[in-house]
Amino acid sequence: MLIDAAARLEPEALRCPFPAYAELREAGVTWVAPANAYLVTRAEDVDTVLRDTEAFSSRNAIGAPPIPADSELARHVPFLLLSDEPEHAQRRKLVQRAFTPSRLNKFEPRIRELSTGLVESWRGRTEVEFMADFAVPLPITVITTVLGLPVEETAELRRLSEELAGTVGHAGTDPAEIIRIATEFGALLAPSLDAAATAESEDTVLQTIAAAGLDRQDATRFVMELLLAGNITTTDHLGNSMVLLAGDPELADRLRAEPARLATFIEESLRLESPIQGLFRMATRDTEVGGTPIPAGSRLQVMYAAANRDPGFVDRPDDLDLDRARASSHPGC
Repeated sequence: MLIDAAARLEPEALRCPFPAYAELREAGVTWVAPANAYLVTRAEDVDTVLRDTEAFSSRNAIGAPPIPADSELARHVPFLLLSDEPEHAQRRKLVQRAFTPSRLNKFEPRIRELSTGLVESWRGRTEVEFMADFAVPLPITVITTVLGLPVEETAELRRLSEELAGTVGHAGTDPAEIIRIATEFGALLAPSLDAAATAESEDTVLQTIAAAGLDRQDATRFVMELLLAGNITTTDHLGNSMVLLAGDPELADRLRAEPARLATFIEESLRLESPIQGLFRMATRDTEVGGTPIPAGSRLQVMYAAANRDPGFVDRPDDLDLDRARASSHPGC
């Protein structure tokens, strides 16, 4: 079955997992032994799990074994990704404080300058490798600039972000690997965090984080998470979007003619080609999802990418529709 092939991480199934996702949606919530988790793929069931934060905890979202709150690993993992309410709401407020619209608007000219410069560097070339020449360098440079980190650290921050991303959402995550990556992050970020802690203003996101009173470990974890969220997923989304545009010249032509449709294109491309296929939750008590009993302590892999193409959720789910109403209402990315 395609389900089994995807669960075993077979390359062909992973290259295009959507037929397997369709089988999983037909089957409902399914226990997949290689993943050691119940796979949740229908949009309605995904919504149930994401909304019920009491029954389904985020503290196992990275896919590692359950993480005791007082463990060494817990002191190193990204803390917004793995927190439940009310802690999650408190931390989300810090994100909102750090990334205000007025602050982000100040960076728009610099972002335009960076993106234009990358494209201008292609002049005279007959071939461009879009990922290496645009999708990788732009997001890491932007998030580094917004945070207030030294530009010369960009390559090392990108490397550590990629390594951290490789630990997220996988059943076989090695806790020691996460601790190693976090330790390297901490050493790299320490001088910048020291400088931010003595600043008298909040001109950068790093200074806002320092002013929030987080201890050094939590500040490091927070910056790690911002680098991950503002870098790796953006790179993946840029690449996915370019594939969609390259495969449909008429779509590209329409966006050039109607730039107001770009926001819908972004949402539709996120829905069709989710940068994050899914993350884990842990059942805190005996419960059920979509009629399937879920014992306490069970892991659930919430498959955003499958839910985003659920025909019960969206009409013509495999089509990119620039005229789709409420395009931003997809389950997740």
